[in-house]
Amino acid sequence: MTMKIALRPYQVDMLDKVRARYLSGASSVCLVSPTGSGKTVMFCSIVDGAKRKGSRCLIVAHRAEIVEQTSNALVDLGVPHGVVAPGYPSTPEPVQVASVQSLVRRLDQHNHYDLVVIDETHHAVAGTWRRIIEAVPQAKILGVTATPERLDGRGLGDIFDTMVMGPTTAQLIKDAYLAPYAAFAPTEVPDLSRIGSRAGDFAVDQLSSVMARPVVIGSAVASYERFAIGKRAVAFCVDRAHSMALAQRFTENGHQAVHLDGGTPPDERRRIIKALATGEIKVVTNCGLISEGVDVPAVEAVLLARPTQSEAMYLQQVGRALRISPGKDCALVLDLVGNVGRHGLPDADREWSLEAKPRNQRERGDAPRLRRCKQCGKINRPHAISCTSCGAALVTPLERREIEAELARIDRERIEQIKSMDYTDAMAWAGASEERLRQVALARNYKVGWVQYRLRELGVA
Repeated sequence: MTMKIALRPYQVDMLDKVRARYLSGASSVCLVSPTGSGKTVMFCSIVDGAKRKGSRCLIVAHRAEIVEQTSNALVDLGVPHGVVAPGYPSTPEPVQVASVQSLVRRLDQHNHYDLVVIDETHHAVAGTWRRIIEAVPQAKILGVTATPERLDGRGLGDIFDTMVMGPTTAQLIKDAYLAPYAAFAPTEVPDLSRIGSRAGDFAVDQLSSVMARPVVIGSAVASYERFAIGKRAVAFCVDRAHSMALAQRFTENGHQAVHLDGGTPPDERRRIIKALATGEIKVVTNCGLISEGVDVPAVEAVLLARPTQSEAMYLQQVGRALRISPGKDCALVLDLVGNVGRHGLPDADREWSLEAKPRNQRERGDAPRLRRCKQCGKINRPHAISCTSCGAALVTPLERREIEAELARIDRERIEQIKSMDYTDAMAWAGASEERLRQVALARNYKVGWVQYRLRELGVA
């Protein structure tokens, strides 16, 4: 029996755009939408529609948990399908969900598809993924990700023809599709000045020697106890040893905590994730296993204990806490290593591209201007005058006047820029952002009520 799932307005719009790109001649499309925006539902809906038209469809994922979640979503949609993964029987269904590890060993049996969906597609330029894509030259490719660049900053332009952008994280929070958040940081973070880089990120072996120090691990537990005591949390660590040491320290301090890694048996992993969701376990430490694809909306806090130069990795990790869930009024981001300062707040404006990002652009230039409150540790936006958590002053009277003057200048410059745009460009820039639409209305002297009219026109009012 087919079960209908009501798509959100922005999801309907994105799927319409994906189909339009294929109709206009694109053979490979990258769908980009923030963590928690419902990408699995979107690509499963596309597969459902393609299957109804007689197309053979393959969905590829790189982790067992993602394969299982995708299969469950197809069941909810009433889409019969097979699963190509250990422990599943082989079936002849025209829709298949495959783990990349199993699929690559059976490409001679799985090279006949019309549509191939690659989940968490920022992995798609790796050699194994290339073999899969090259094995189905006749197929249309749909990539799905929140962060359309590899963890080392390399772009996806050699795989995809075009990109379809979804709403921003800020817009999803405003519309209550994602949880509001607060970011906090301890007074001091580990000194990484002597840590080298490999493949576009900090060298893991060098990080491990710094982050595994007892004082650093103790600081992580102390931060949890100060900012998120009793909250269900996921801690992202450098490596297995670091994760295990942190879980042990949490346990010693009286918190229900467990370590999880790729070697944990699947049934045990499922049990741990379920126990985290119910609150039986308060903290799960890991070294990357939960940073992608694992959907646990009940997670209330993330502990960033793994420094990274990768904006993609940072956003994937933070996104684990942003999903809405009953009883969650605010997600907590505990930045123990300076990642928020390195990459900006989770809902900062970001411009994605399929092209590679130059090394000197992989860390946000405005991020160091974020203001940490000395009273409560809250990380505030660059132009904040007082802390949005405790109300403490963040600036001197002179700095306040300078900030107010800077904001006024920015507003004037933006209005002038909007005036110089034609209508199409102005609408593309504003999108469904009410704040940006108000700026357009001001710059172009539109009548009162135009903003709400435009929002209704976009289907979001």
